[in-house]
Amino acid sequence: MDLISIIIPVFNIEDCLDRCISSVLDQTYSNLEVILVDDGSSDCCPEICDEWARKDGRIKVIHQKNGGLSAARNSGIDEASGTFILFVDGDDYIASNMVETLYEAIKIARAEMALCDFEKGFDTNFKFSDSLLETEIIGPKEALERIYENNQSAFRYVTAWGKLYHRNLFEQIRYPEGKIFEDMYVTHMLIDRCKKIAVINQKLCYYFQRNNSIVNSTFNIKKLDYLQAMEDRIQFFKNHGYIELAKIAYDEYLHALIWEYSRVRDILKDKKAMIYIHKRFCKVYKQGYSSNRYPSDNALYLWGFQLNPEIIIWYWKISGKWKSLFKKRSSL
Repeated sequence: MDLISIIIPVFNIEDCLDRCISSVLDQTYSNLEVILVDDGSSDCCPEICDEWARKDGRIKVIHQKNGGLSAARNSGIDEASGTFILFVDGDDYIASNMVETLYEAIKIARAEMALCDFEKGFDTNFKFSDSLLETEIIGPKEALERIYENNQSAFRYVTAWGKLYHRNLFEQIRYPEGKIFEDMYVTHMLIDRCKKIAVINQKLCYYFQRNNSIVNSTFNIKKLDYLQAMEDRIQFFKNHGYIELAKIAYDEYLHALIWEYSRVRDILKDKKAMIYIHKRFCKVYKQGYSSNRYPSDNALYLWGFQLNPEIIIWYWKISGKWKSLFKKRSSL
């Protein structure tokens, strides 16, 4: 049985932390190293972490100045001794057989990564199903393609959590500090390093929705961090020979820039940010480019936005696409 390091970033989640740690220690797979990274919490989390460490010798605690989720994950990676690494966010919780299921899938398939499905919501005691579904074995290209599928399942190919990684995947790779959507900068790199990926189509992780979490906080300029991640992916795909994926990523990036322009315009009313987003679009847009994913919008959606970004806002509103687009992207 290989040692598995479970890294739990902790920051001001005293109401959720016991539930998370309990679910991790209650695993059917026992050869664990649990690393609690207290990222400068100002509530009772430091004391909660230390108390758990006194009760269970498998737990290590790191107390550090607040550096954000990336800094906490990176500290955990540096401290980890396990052959495999699993991230569990401190406000989430996992099924008792999650580690064993992912580990067995990796060993049977001789894969470098295994990932599972998840449930999302506000339930504090979700009942995970015991029914095992069929496991898929896929390559990195297919896993990367699934990032761009328009459904909730695509989300599990991007997140840091919900995956068991061979620790070698993290050699010379760390999460960018100071970014909100840090996993968007990294997960595709880890997937690319795999030869095989085991996909367990079973919900083994509960993605708990806290109203005051970073992701669920009110829209602000900082949340535009992910745009750079989308741009970086395009170049990454080109450099690694994923030409068709680079085209898809390019379409999605242009689409996201226009969407974020509309949000900055209507929610924040921030003219500087509007100009910034429009300049990013003009910088990357190839004159005459035709979108494969959004062909019906080519005339106004791409060409019109480059000349005058207000054109697309007007077009969406009069054509009735505004509400459907908002519903689609806000659900991701």
